[in-house]
Amino acid sequence: MTPTASGAAEEDDRLALPLLTHRGELTTRAREVLYGVDGRPLASLSLAPDLLVSQSVQAQGRAEPLPAEERAERLAQASRRFLDDVLGGLSFDEHLAYVNRASGHNARLTEELSRAVAVAIAEAPARVDRARPNGSARSWREAADGAGSGVWTRRGETLAAVLSGNAPTIQNGWLQALALGYRVAVRPSRREPFTARRVILALRAAGFPDTSAVYLPTTHAGVPTLLRRADLGFAYGGADVAARYGSTATVKVGGPGRSKTLVTRGHLTPATLDAVANSVAALSGAACVNTTAVLVEGDHRRFARDLADVLRGRAGERQTTRQHLGPRVTRESADELLGHLERSASHAIAEIPLKEVATAHPDGGVVLGPAVFTVEDPRDRLLGTELPFPCVFVAPWTAADGVGPLHDSLVVNAITEDADLVGALLRAPSVGNVHVNVETVHSDGNLPHEDYIGDFLMRNKAVVSL
Repeated sequence: MTPTASGAAEEDDRLALPLLTHRGELTTRAREVLYGVDGRPLASLSLAPDLLVSQSVQAQGRAEPLPAEERAERLAQASRRFLDDVLGGLSFDEHLAYVNRASGHNARLTEELSRAVAVAIAEAPARVDRARPNGSARSWREAADGAGSGVWTRRGETLAAVLSGNAPTIQNGWLQALALGYRVAVRPSRREPFTARRVILALRAAGFPDTSAVYLPTTHAGVPTLLRRADLGFAYGGADVAARYGSTATVKVGGPGRSKTLVTRGHLTPATLDAVANSVAALSGAACVNTTAVLVEGDHRRFARDLADVLRGRAGERQTTRQHLGPRVTRESADELLGHLERSASHAIAEIPLKEVATAHPDGGVVLGPAVFTVEDPRDRLLGTELPFPCVFVAPWTAADGVGPLHDSLVVNAITEDADLVGALLRAPSVGNVHVNVETVHSDGNLPHEDYIGDFLMRNKAVVSL
């Protein structure tokens, strides 16, 4: 076979991922090859030009949403179709195989998170309604006669969702917007675009019009156009995304988590070590809710050594199997991340030698983590480090330090019985969520993540009807 013929055959083997526009599927001339963590090509992703992005969002703005009850019924049906149907040529199991190779999560976690997406589709109406104030009606027809009532009302008609590839469940936010009647333009992660596509195909199979949700992969250069054209936007990513869009009133940013655990005196127990290890290593250690810093009142060095032993034990021989503890990444990504860590953490004590943090996987790529470091200052800059694998920094803490070292955290788990300390954390503006003796990775679709989604999407208007 000639090189040209071989290249054509390889391209034919790649899964084609066309756009899902307001007028159906479309394959564009601009395409991008997606590679798995094993280094082999996975798919050919069509990219949406700016003009098509503008046309799709404008068409969505002109379209009327389905009635609320019908949206709920079709979301329930879409949830079932997501799991049961062949969509885009893939069964659910075939879909999982692609997500697994793209995301680097282990096989069990890939399935668990993907099934959680199906739950999020069905529960989107109920979840988003938790943000509605007690004194607010869902529609003006429910407003009380005479005295009237507040009515929960959309702040716009269209939403742009710029997704990251951390986990399949990144879909949950825009699904709640859809449940409220927004028409959503999804720009999927180019690292893992499979889940967003399957969700939208399931929605269309359940009877949602094409204008309800569109699938528009773009390069980074196309993101500003999408966010500018839509009434509101979600943008997920790292510190760079937060810096670019954090001050934009129409964009809700999901940025770094920098989640932390505080262990107060009297709680340095095996149960605490297990809980902290869960918080560090669950979800491949790649989520914004993973604990990346632990502050310890007491012997923090001993705690760090014991935590390293627990995490090493959990990783064990798993790292070369389908159930690896940390994420599987390309060799190039592993070298880049570990090089950064070696340079930035040169003053920290590595409780697990860096040479042990990367494990070659027999199916290709490298499994990262766990990594545990000790620092001597509760305000060390390393406590703000967040890397996409199980990596944690342990520092000392005393009551005199207060909650200052815990600022700028999406989640703080306070393992304590000190009610005043918990109150201080709740009052700290830059602490997002406070867990009391509950792991930072604990999740529930009914809990706010970075506020309730509905707080951003909706407003209240007074309606009086005589």
